[in-house]
Amino acid sequence: MSRKAFFSTLLVLAAAAAPSVAFAQNSGLHPTVFVDGGGWNSIRDLDDGEFSSNNSTFRTGYNVGGGLGFQIGNGVALRGVYTFARSEGRNGLGSATLAPLSGQRFDRHYYGGDVQLRLPVSWGFAPYVFGGGGAVTIDPRSSQLFSSTGTAFTADRFTRPAARFGLGFEYQVPNSGFGIFAQGDGWLYRWNRYGLNRNQLDTNWGLGLSYKFGY
Repeated sequence: MSRKAFFSTLLVLAAAAAPSVAFAQNSGLHPTVFVDGGGWNSIRDLDDGEFSSNNSTFRTGYNVGGGLGFQIGNGVALRGVYTFARSEGRNGLGSATLAPLSGQRFDRHYYGGDVQLRLPVSWGFAPYVFGGGGAVTIDPRSSQLFSSTGTAFTADRFTRPAARFGLGFEYQVPNSGFGIFAQGDGWLYRWNRYGLNRNQLDTNWGLGLSYKFGY
């Protein structure tokens, strides 16, 4: 994904969510907590090739996470977020960079903050968008990886700055502080380890449960 396409996506999301700000009420800050989980997938391959089936990439994995924040009225929330994701590498037939990537497990830790913009509607449903940033730590579970020439790379963990953006909708359970939500989000960061230098876009999707104090 190019920088132009990335920032264009953020602008579209912000424009779509702008009307929700008008619904924010000056009713103080409401602390919120939430947990969620679901699937994980990488949109881009690790190495570049003519056919995607020949490239090194990752199998679909899973994610779990959560966070806390403050909701301002009904339209705006400031949140701190942590997500853990795990997946296995998958080596294409023609990959020349990480020969035994297949079967190796990679953990990802995302931590950061974001701004959520909501559009409250009837019957307790509220679509929303969010955007922010933080960092992603990549943690290979194997002690070494090898190139196609037999060169060993120390499989040390590394951390990179990351942007995060997404959308979803939440259902607020009547007469309670509980909410049920479904959402999808993406992390954009730079992978420059093991001879690779690529912008990566990882996606997460799933379901979650939230609780707002002082509802």
